[in-house]
Amino acid sequence: MGGARRHLSGFFRELDRQDESREYVALVRESFPDLPLQGSVRLEKISDSQAMGWMARVKGDIFDIPRKLRREKFGAIVSLTNFGPVWSPAPHILFQTNSLYFCRYHLSTANRRQKTETILRRGMVIEMMKRADVIVTPSDTMGEMIRDTCPQLDNRVFRTLYHGFDQGALEEPLDRKYEEMFARRHLRFLYPTHPAPHKGFEILFEMLSLVKKKMPNFTLYTTIEVDDWPEVVRPYEMMIRELGLDDHVVFMGRVPQGQMGALYRASELMIYPSLCESFGFSMVEAMAYGLPIVAAGTSVNQEICKGGALYYPPLDPHAGAEAILGALDPKNAGTVVERGRERMASFDWGWNRYAREFIGLINAVGC
Repeated sequence: MGGARRHLSGFFRELDRQDESREYVALVRESFPDLPLQGSVRLEKISDSQAMGWMARVKGDIFDIPRKLRREKFGAIVSLTNFGPVWSPAPHILFQTNSLYFCRYHLSTANRRQKTETILRRGMVIEMMKRADVIVTPSDTMGEMIRDTCPQLDNRVFRTLYHGFDQGALEEPLDRKYEEMFARRHLRFLYPTHPAPHKGFEILFEMLSLVKKKMPNFTLYTTIEVDDWPEVVRPYEMMIRELGLDDHVVFMGRVPQGQMGALYRASELMIYPSLCESFGFSMVEAMAYGLPIVAAGTSVNQEICKGGALYYPPLDPHAGAEAILGALDPKNAGTVVERGRERMASFDWGWNRYAREFIGLINAVGC
């Protein structure tokens, strides 16, 4: 869900179009949608339970994948989702996109179980990175975060590969149920995300309670699906009630990615309070749609948006509320939107560029 599906869908289509000289076999879970591919990229499905089960993933990465590489004589392996073989018989390009393993804020606020799990997974990831030929991150900030947290990786080769973006893939009409949710005449704030402790919802709800005292005519829409993580969402619901925000927050559920453009167009402001990200697709999308952004002032948010957002200290709800109110001033909003357009124009965000740079990585490891 979220960024992973955005990434793979756009990337596979463009890689399939650009590189006819190689065959790419992509291992994806059964629930991943079929794509209209021409033949350079072939999807090989594995069961969701095998893809999601922790022990099954460990077994697959450490034993099954290396055997497959040898048996089928692959020229290289690219691990796109953080984990891969510790020892690979072929050159290994390892993508690291999960900032939680290396985020000091997450480790300082996680409960004992979450902290233990994060440390154990990070230990395995470090062993993989020690032996990978290239480590790829979606932002400079993510690479710096890894090196700061794991000095034993200073001698490894890091490359930054910004995710691609295709505005045309977001242009489907909204389903009626989403149109009905968006029918309120309030100012519409948008936070496209899924539930997780690092997404900054607690700070966001405090911010909104302060905004409500000065400007009560707003609704925050967020693409949370309650069933994705009920034990995380329940405290959100309780906090919403306690702060008197019941009429100001709507959990929309998972909105199909193709319909997100309609949400950006219908909103007056995107709020991005996430405290720990490796990239942040939604910020690029919001800038492309000319939507003003208020974001937590983390290093990655500032790297991606630069001047295309108003920032506030990530853990300061009062400053966040002032940033929201400031972004609703037409003069401020116009400045942020213009700088967002400049940011989009300053870089080639397309999947064409992404696939081209990816092929360069494959060439660099001699495949």
